[in-house]
Amino acid sequence: KPNASSTESVAAQAQQATTQTAAQKMLLSRSRDLLKTYIARKEVTKNVKVADRVLDAVIDASAILDGRTLNLIMKAYNSCDKSEKAIQTFEEVFGLAGDGSEKEIERINGGKLTADISALNKFTISGLLRAHAIRGDYQSAMRVLAAMEGNAEFFMDGKRTLSWSGKGDPFNMMPDTRCYNIALAAAAKKGTKEGLDAAVEIFESMPDPSLNNPIVGTPAKNLVTYNTMINGFANAGQDQSAYGVFQRLKKSCLRPDIVTYTTLIKASIKNGNIEKALDLLDDMKWIGIQPDIVSYNSIIESLCNANRLFEAKDLVNEMEMTRVSPDSMTYGLLMKGLLRANKPGPCLTLFESACSDQRTAELMENVQLYTTAISAAAALGDHERALELVSRMNRAGVKPNKKTLTALMGACIAGKKYEAAANIFMKIKNPDSYAISVGLQALCLDGRFDAALELITEQRSGQKTLKGKQVMAGYNKLLEEGLHAGEYDIARDTLSGLLGAGYIPSKITFRAIMDGMGLVPDRPFTSAAMRKMSDSTPSDGKFEFLLFVLDSLEGRKLIVDSSFYSSILVLGAQAGGLHKRIASLLTRSRKSGKQKEISVCEEESPDEACSTPITSWEEFLQDYSSYKENLGPSTVFPTVRVSTKDFGRVLAAEQGVAYRGGGRVGSRR
Repeated sequence: KPNASSTESVAAQAQQATTQTAAQKMLLSRSRDLLKTYIARKEVTKNVKVADRVLDAVIDASAILDGRTLNLIMKAYNSCDKSEKAIQTFEEVFGLAGDGSEKEIERINGGKLTADISALNKFTISGLLRAHAIRGDYQSAMRVLAAMEGNAEFFMDGKRTLSWSGKGDPFNMMPDTRCYNIALAAAAKKGTKEGLDAAVEIFESMPDPSLNNPIVGTPAKNLVTYNTMINGFANAGQDQSAYGVFQRLKKSCLRPDIVTYTTLIKASIKNGNIEKALDLLDDMKWIGIQPDIVSYNSIIESLCNANRLFEAKDLVNEMEMTRVSPDSMTYGLLMKGLLRANKPGPCLTLFESACSDQRTAELMENVQLYTTAISAAAALGDHERALELVSRMNRAGVKPNKKTLTALMGACIAGKKYEAAANIFMKIKNPDSYAISVGLQALCLDGRFDAALELITEQRSGQKTLKGKQVMAGYNKLLEEGLHAGEYDIARDTLSGLLGAGYIPSKITFRAIMDGMGLVPDRPFTSAAMRKMSDSTPSDGKFEFLLFVLDSLEGRKLIVDSSFYSSILVLGAQAGGLHKRIASLLTRSRKSGKQKEISVCEEESPDEACSTPITSWEEFLQDYSSYKENLGPSTVFPTVRVSTKDFGRVLAAEQGVAYRGGGRVGSRR
């Protein structure tokens, strides 16, 4: 009950407020109208400017803010995520710490911005609590509740609360259920164990709803209280605790609503329990609550993700029967589900049938749905259909986005229209990682190797749009297509860039080189295959590139894939002559990837030991004539480190290049 002194103080402040001039009262009235207009429009960026201008005008006019105007100013700041300004305004007009503590406040406007004391009430303090909730500062919210209740003994986060008793409207200072719910939401949404524990503390401090709840004291829970706590447990993955609160709600005098059930449905889906979500949907209908589009879409999405497409389609039919119209998200979920299930044909059929239906045609004029349809056309390899869908988009006034153009690139690649795919990529501004990956593929397939190499180099030199795996995939594709086109210089630059960026060639990298060059790791055994092999003589450029790869890998002491190593020997055997000779020397320099270095020239004198080192296999091939005369037991060749996998294949390939009866020439370095 308010005391006499506080009542007199309020009366004095009210008298001061009533002495404001007509111009000042008109200013506050017009300010409220202006704030209401922009808040209703949800024009976020303008809300800040309008609130700032209102405060400046109030200061210039020396007006005193009333509760309604102050509440709207704080609401404007909170609506545009400027909660710190809402808190700052509260502190400025009342001279109280916005976090409910005892700290002193320095007024930046020198006390020129004030409010009548009746403005300090549960309505403006609700705006303060909401600002703390936006910031996730539940500690400050709980101190503010204690300050409203006059509890100066409350400690939170090492700070004592300052009692606000007698400082505001004595008839509207005690926190109501809404104030408690805001603090509860701030704690529940924090996402930490401490925050959830604080939420439970607030929840349990509020009495259960009853007809016998006292008028004064801590306010009783309402439906929002239960729903907030259920949502807090659901977000924390504690579905059993959420169901426990749900059971307490059903035993109270309150009745669950659609928010309650939708929250529980999402919690069940999050924990992978689709059957429980379906049961909750049935419970809603049983007690007379009509599921809304959010409830249906949540379950449809989970069914599509679980590849239960027929059940998802049945739910869509149920929606139509119960007059809950499917929206664009509903169709998007079904189409993506069909596409993930490798059913691009039915995906396109669903899209076209919805487009031809007058009830849903307008819904399909959506960039996401068109993009999914184009992706389905790409999966079918029908680039003409994809181009036709883009034309329809433009006619409908739907502007393609990055994902749309990326899907169109994929369709052109599937239809072997590589030039068109590359041209589309060049038109995408600020492509994302997936667009760059597809664009690299398009550039490689179209033979624009310089552009592809420049793009992948940019990604490792500072423009970190692609992740490591995506960069490696780009290098691998460029290697394969460059070698396939016989662009050995591009392939050299690509491999050098890969190694220079600190990447280690994977099995996929070696496979890309082999596929690009048409290499095989095994010797042919049939006569037809041997004749075909002997008829095709590899070029010097091909063998030189392979030796360049070996030199580059040895430069970083990296292991060569066994299949790749075998394919080099098979190619040397196929070519014969000098290539076979060098392939034979490769076998004598080969060592296991796990084998320790072997000392060489053990029986030679110090003057003769390792007198003729060869530092590069590629250089050895190019200058063989100058090295030939000096080859001998003391010659040191670069080491070839080979993986121990498929060792039988390695030995078989080495037998194909072995010279019978020849002495050992050279040693491993």
